[in-house]
Amino acid sequence: MAVLFVAQVCGSTGHSIGLAVGGIMAASITGTNTWTGLPVALGALGTALASWPLARLMNRAGRRPGLALGYGLAVVGALLGLVGVAARSFPLMLAGMLLFGVASTSNLLARYAAADVSPGAQRGRAMGLIVWGSTLGSIVGPNLMAPALRLGHWLGIEATASAFLVSVGSYALAALLVQAFLRPDPLAIARRLEADASPGRPPGPTRAFGAILGDVRVQIALAALSVSQFVMIATTSTSPVYLYDHGHSVRIIGIGVSLHLGGMYVASPLSGWLCDRFGRFLMIGVGALILIGAVMLAGLAPGSDPVLVIGALFLNGVGWNLAFVSASALLTDALAPAERASVQGFADLIMGLMGAVGSAVGGMVLGIWGFAVLNAVGAALVLVPLALTLFRRPALSALSATEG
Repeated sequence: MAVLFVAQVCGSTGHSIGLAVGGIMAASITGTNTWTGLPVALGALGTALASWPLARLMNRAGRRPGLALGYGLAVVGALLGLVGVAARSFPLMLAGMLLFGVASTSNLLARYAAADVSPGAQRGRAMGLIVWGSTLGSIVGPNLMAPALRLGHWLGIEATASAFLVSVGSYALAALLVQAFLRPDPLAIARRLEADASPGRPPGPTRAFGAILGDVRVQIALAALSVSQFVMIATTSTSPVYLYDHGHSVRIIGIGVSLHLGGMYVASPLSGWLCDRFGRFLMIGVGALILIGAVMLAGLAPGSDPVLVIGALFLNGVGWNLAFVSASALLTDALAPAERASVQGFADLIMGLMGAVGSAVGGMVLGIWGFAVLNAVGAALVLVPLALTLFRRPALSALSATEG
């Protein structure tokens, strides 16, 4: 757990810095603001596309090689970004950002490694703690900008690219920590614990993928992860534009974004404790209700009142976090150790793609119908995992009785 937590802090440190300067570097190379969103979009795409391949590698070789490879590819991506800026090559920089996003894949999959080494009753808290490490990384990252600029000046690297030096160092440190100290492998521990729980009985066969998707718990977990990600990204990625259009300053917008990120990650340990204490299904439902309340508040609040809109952004992050941690724990509960890595990677792939689609769709809905309609659509969509949780409880109760 200590190794996973420190690696999470390192990985999120590098990621936060890269996201902060990606658009600036794009504008510096191209001479226009038109393509400033492309580096971040490609980074998110890289995060999603790497999820399943890395998870399948983990299924065969363990968590350690998959996590280390993800951070290692991100080191290559950060170096390509540096070279792209130095050579004024936008395509090379974009290729670097695609690999750069793989660090977030390792950060996301690390929560499942924490679940592997934790008893079921403590699984939510373990996952919440690892997710919370992203908060520390987001705080540490900006404080390393000044040393990075000095080192970049000494190396002859222009200021806009010097921030990537932080990413190179932090990703490399995360990869080395995981490779050297994440022993024994968390997935091996989970499989040994399963064998110890049933001595003398060989582990059951891995279910077919279709049979796994037929599990009600898996369906609810996938719905909660994908829908909450779609709605959260669609509504919050457009909020800065909405606030700016109503005459609010960049400082006010920055406070709103910071509070949203705080809601997304600071509450993680509490979310983990709640889902362990009161159950995954109840907390998925509570997270959905908070998310519905947040988008309704944002949609109904006048754009001239930044306090209400920013408060809605904070609640948006809290609702997402509660659904995210609880659904991740539920998905892990539903899977045997031999099934976990590949299905968890598939879940993160779907979640990442839904986030990318949500960002694009959110902008289109905002431009055509406005912010209120966008949030109303978001509230309607969040009803899907909430309805699944409520109306499929009889099937869940029967399943629990059968397993008991």
